[in-house]
Amino acid sequence: MRGRGTSAAVFALTIAVVLAAGVALRPGEVAESAAIVDTTPTEELAATATTAEPVIAVSAPAPVIAEEVLPTPVAAPASAALGEMKHVWQSLNNCGPAAVVMALSTLGVDANQETARLALRGTDVRRGMGPQGVGPWVQELFGLKSMWRNNGTNETLKTLVANGFAPMVTQWMEEPWVSRVAHWRTVRGYDDAKGVFYVNDSMRGNNFPLSYDFFARNGQSFSFRYMVIYKADDEKLLRAIVGDQWSDLIMRRSLYERTKADAFAQNTNFAWLAYGEASYSFGMFEEAVAAFEKGLAMGNSQGIFGLRNSYPQALRALGRQQEADRAAQTVSGVTSVPSNGVAAPPDPYAVYLAMLRITPIERIPTE
Repeated sequence: MRGRGTSAAVFALTIAVVLAAGVALRPGEVAESAAIVDTTPTEELAATATTAEPVIAVSAPAPVIAEEVLPTPVAAPASAALGEMKHVWQSLNNCGPAAVVMALSTLGVDANQETARLALRGTDVRRGMGPQGVGPWVQELFGLKSMWRNNGTNETLKTLVANGFAPMVTQWMEEPWVSRVAHWRTVRGYDDAKGVFYVNDSMRGNNFPLSYDFFARNGQSFSFRYMVIYKADDEKLLRAIVGDQWSDLIMRRSLYERTKADAFAQNTNFAWLAYGEASYSFGMFEEAVAAFEKGLAMGNSQGIFGLRNSYPQALRALGRQQEADRAAQTVSGVTSVPSNGVAAPPDPYAVYLAMLRITPIERIPTE
């Protein structure tokens, strides 16, 4: 018999494949155990020692695992700025690689945005850059690492800058009622007295000021995503800054709670669509569909590219295949980048979380 944690992980991936084929994960009776179950493999570690007469069982003490000690980050002062940062004006639709090049310059790396473009976006100039490919590229070429998270906050970004990191963020390039263009920019400083971040922006300029309010509002449609390129020796400091959000599970739950509160408080189409996206990633598929549909009814979804995958997949997870196909057609034009015609697979971790909510852990196969 395999360990339960390993089998549960395999089971989650299997469910994802099943859902991709159009078979639903149906709501059922909620497990008596916690909604989110720790499925880390465990083993009985008791050992016994015996003598011939009488037999005496002696339990060996469980091994003590020392808790990792992380450094204490510098608290964000009232203002802070990184040193020199290269500025580049982007080529066509190349904000992501340009932002990476500017962040790399703070680590002593002088990279070319066209080289970065081919590696991080490919040859189709219509396509943007996701964060997933940055880590392997900077590792291979420069021996650096990259991490990205959703649910970023202004305070997190300020603390990153104060500790010498250059975070990149995904936001609207301008206010969305001016232009619906998704955009990467690199943060290089901030000033509490003025209430602004300073960014190197490949479209708007070097050391360009943007208000804290702009950051809080215009990252909402992109799950408040941020990314950091860093030296391996600085990983513990970075983890200390990111805190419990380093955990994918905690990050997803926190983003779900944050966007749900925002949706009811702000009652805008941006807030409801962001709530739908966070609900989907947390495996709350019924909530995701309801939030997506409310947001779509309230306003335009143009430019919110995650919707093209998340909304139909949430419907497929509920077994509503025909509705999912119609939804895919409805939101196919939210970006100017054409689809390749192949539906992305459902988020396997979201499916796993959903399964744990409706299936007692005892019923999850261990073989």
